[in-house]
Amino acid sequence: MFKSKNSPVIALFKGILISYILTMAVFLIFALLITYTDLSEKHISTVIKVTTALVCILSGLITAGSADKGGLIWGIISGISYVAIMCIVGFILIPDYSLSPKIIISLMLAVAGGGLGGIIGINIK
Repeated sequence: MFKSKNSPVIALFKGILISYILTMAVFLIFALLITYTDLSEKHISTVIKVTTALVCILSGLITAGSADKGGLIWGIISGISYVAIMCIVGFILIPDYSLSPKIIISLMLAVAGGGLGGIIGINIK
């Protein structure tokens, strides 16, 4: 299902792109729910954490699905790449952006999620 005929590097870019598209969709839906329902903003942190973990699992799964070996490593690389891109965009677009404990938590979730996705992706071939 997630097996790709491309190299793991191409699959890495594909997995990260899909992850960011899903992230944007989840955040847009959540923003609409906050705007048009009684849903509180106190859930934002939870939604960010869960979304990060799940999309990194997916990214690791996609990336490792094209690898012959090293699913854990490819998954971790995909998770780190996801957070690294997020930080680079943050530094470019947000003047006051800085690395914070929340970013470290996101990185840990991304590494764990990507690694788990990588393990699953390499084993479902």
